[in-house]
Amino acid sequence: MYRALLVDDEIFAVKAMVSGVNWAGLGICEVYEAFHAQDAREKLEQAPIDLVICDIEMPEENGLELASWIKSQFPDTMTIFLTCHADFAFAQKAIQLGSFDYLLKPVIYKELAEVVGRALNALEERQETKRNSDQLQKFLEQKKPALIERFWQDILSQRLLPNSATFQAASVDYQLPLGAEYPLQMILISVEKWMRPFNARDEEIMLFALRNAAEEIIVGSQCGHVVEDSRGNIVILLYGDGVNGQPEAESVMQTRCATYMEACNRHFYCQLSCYIGLSGQMGQIMKGYHGLLAWEQRNVVQRNSVLLLSQLRDHDRRDETVLSLMDWTDWFENGEVEVLHRLTDETLDHIAEQQGTHDMLLAVYHSFLQVVYYVLHRKGIDAQQIYKDPAFSGIEDVTNSIDDLKNWMKMMNVTVINILSAKRTTSSIVLKLQSYIKENLHVDFSREDLAEYVFLNPAYVSRLFRKETGVSLSDYILQERMDTAADLLQNTDQTVSQIAVQLGYGNFSHFARMFKRVYHVAPNEYRKK
Repeated sequence: MYRALLVDDEIFAVKAMVSGVNWAGLGICEVYEAFHAQDAREKLEQAPIDLVICDIEMPEENGLELASWIKSQFPDTMTIFLTCHADFAFAQKAIQLGSFDYLLKPVIYKELAEVVGRALNALEERQETKRNSDQLQKFLEQKKPALIERFWQDILSQRLLPNSATFQAASVDYQLPLGAEYPLQMILISVEKWMRPFNARDEEIMLFALRNAAEEIIVGSQCGHVVEDSRGNIVILLYGDGVNGQPEAESVMQTRCATYMEACNRHFYCQLSCYIGLSGQMGQIMKGYHGLLAWEQRNVVQRNSVLLLSQLRDHDRRDETVLSLMDWTDWFENGEVEVLHRLTDETLDHIAEQQGTHDMLLAVYHSFLQVVYYVLHRKGIDAQQIYKDPAFSGIEDVTNSIDDLKNWMKMMNVTVINILSAKRTTSSIVLKLQSYIKENLHVDFSREDLAEYVFLNPAYVSRLFRKETGVSLSDYILQERMDTAADLLQNTDQTVSQIAVQLGYGNFSHFARMFKRVYHVAPNEYRKK
């Protein structure tokens, strides 16, 4: 139901409109009366009014002046003007003030009722639009964190390019300080070991808790987000617009990461490392991202530590060249040979413009090969396959000139992508691990032992295994052991204790609990059935 206010300095005109129109039939529950502009202002301030029907010619303050005030104070209130003169100037001003319609006096009540009905329909449509807009805005606000995370996931997986247009659109959509030239610092969280036996669901819950803790302890009041990339890594992105804020100093981040790591050790039953990258520009995000991934994968020594890329650089300056090409890895994995050819041209053309030396060509050669090895190793492919190509040439032949190196790199682009295309099944690393597990079920090995067996970082091995098989390493090992136990129970006369020892369980009760977790009955009951 709506409320209307009739304003006219002629009292009888107001009374006649009140009695001459079926207001209740139009959906108006209350009709207020005012006989001059000040009286109308007071009525508007005392009660919510949806529609004002106002005479233009009034003493002291006319209807147009009143409508101007209404528009500034109550923008949702509609107005209909009444006048004795068919003056175009009045009509033009009424339109400028947003009046719904303009009627000549004496008013024909049937026409007034029709205009009021149309005005209320328009008001209902306007309110419905506003309600929908408010609901959409509320929904977007609720979903904003998820949308921001999806944006960064799309950037890291290169579904979106990290250029000025992309960041400009995102800055408008999410009201964040994003720009290709703005500062950015990344931190990679690598979960290395769970100190309690968790199944896949438990691990997901704990990872969610780790992300929330990282938001609170590491990001804090800074502008930044914690996201999970397509590889299952926890990545922290800290940024600022260069004017209103910068990422915290490296020493501050080191302290926060140490606090976070200690909290996770104590409360979330895990050991992890924080890899702190260098501050750079958002437009260069892929270099920093792949640099951190490669660093984590190569790290087989330091555990449960806060690691600074700046300190790594001090010990190995060659990493700078390697990291400059590390953002090529996604293009290899996505089979984007034309993009790789373009990057090859840009890299070597830049060296030509700088009148590069033979040492620079050697550096590019080694950096390119390291990226190729990294991509193949991630997919569990023996790097020796690239040497089987008859077109493969040695370092002396391909670094004689920029053109020689360019042609060789383009040939390698095609070769590597062909190898990757032919190898879309389960990676040989996972197959190797599965084979080792089946052959050594009697051994009490850890995730670190398995990672050492394939010469990789434990956290990386765990993520790769889950991604390729859909189950965690611990769940797979448990399932294999219990399946073997079930087979032995069914087809041999060995005692339950003998089977437990054979599968590496020195504690009989622990073996029985694990068996019941998988088969939902005790070992002896299973044998009877």
